[in-house]
Amino acid sequence: MHQQDILVFFEYQRQIFGICPCCGDFFRLSDTKIYKDERKSTDWLDKLGKDEQKLNLMEDKIDEDMEFYKEQSREKGRKLANKMIKKVDKVFVPQKLNPDDAKVIFHPVDFVVFNGMKAGSNGDALKSIILLDSEKKTADQKRIQKSIIQSVEKENYEWLTIRVDNDGTITQE
Repeated sequence: MHQQDILVFFEYQRQIFGICPCCGDFFRLSDTKIYKDERKSTDWLDKLGKDEQKLNLMEDKIDEDMEFYKEQSREKGRKLANKMIKKVDKVFVPQKLNPDDAKVIFHPVDFVVFNGMKAGSNGDALKSIILLDSEKKTADQKRIQKSIIQSVEKENYEWLTIRVDNDGTITQE
């Protein structure tokens, strides 16, 4: 058979129609897949497909393992960092406060600690707000500390919650 004969052969198959005995739809002979009930022999394309599937499964397993080991490494690093912080931090750790919860303001107090802020999302775990200041030696500094203590004890303060959105919009709640 020549190349032209093969093309004519397939063109004729495209012009032969049949009706499916199961669903009654029309079909072209060229669109059918003819097979026997017995199992087909495996060819190189089937082998290639199986090998590709095995590789995909192996890649998935490696990705899972990588995530597991990354998380283990992160946790190990967190623990090591916390141990190092305990050695260095003489302000927050001795008082069982998370340094990540602290905001430095320096005046009129050194720190405002939102105790529990980092433990929960959106401040859900917030236990208390602590005004943390070092012992002041000057009379003016001691007077400011005493004034703050009196204001808090007498509840002589106003609390405002102000939100700053990502676009810079400021809203007061």
